[in-house]
Amino acid sequence: MKTIRFVLFSLRWAFALALLGILAARSGAAWAAVIYESAALGPTGVSQGSVPGTNINPFVFTGVRFELLQPAITSQVGGHFTSPANGTFFGALVRLDSAEDFPNSASLSTADVLGAAVLDFPLPSAEVYGELSLSLSPGWYALVFGSGLFTSSGYGSAPRNNMDFGEPDYIAFQPGIGWFDLTDLSDVLDFVDHRFVVLGSIVPEPSTAAILVLGMAILFAQAKSRR
Repeated sequence: MKTIRFVLFSLRWAFALALLGILAARSGAAWAAVIYESAALGPTGVSQGSVPGTNINPFVFTGVRFELLQPAITSQVGGHFTSPANGTFFGALVRLDSAEDFPNSASLSTADVLGAAVLDFPLPSAEVYGELSLSLSPGWYALVFGSGLFTSSGYGSAPRNNMDFGEPDYIAFQPGIGWFDLTDLSDVLDFVDHRFVVLGSIVPEPSTAAILVLGMAILFAQAKSRR
């Protein structure tokens, strides 16, 4: 009878600890981990024009597609940027239908746009982030940076002095052209090595949490029985 009571007591505590772990993973920047990053950070403190860069302004949006394999909660979006003057820009997360899909609108006003953060351009270059809290399910997404929307109005660029992880699928938008793959311009110039990042936390699958609870309860019961 005592063993049964102890197992029930252990289950309650194990369940509580598992819940605390999940809540901690959801708690924000203090627990933020990298959900996605296109490249490793290169040298910062560079001025616009001193290294190759891709425009970020009201007429040129630049971003990257990525696949999320597990549910996640975002906390911030950002990366490595620079500007010749003070100003703001946006970072938006867009839900895509596939690895070849693009955002549904030029104005990023359609339902596939899940949210956006407004960031301050650094001068000289630095890694900067804006707050953006979203619950994401597994699937394809685009992280897009630009200006002229979501109250932003600055002009700057994303330095191409970082080091890509694998082959990120960079995309862009320009008036008169629409959305396109930056790799399509590889015969003119390689638009690579941008650092675009999504921070947050991966949400444990329910089955994982249940296994943790059961495993902790068994360990507690075994420890008690040995006594």
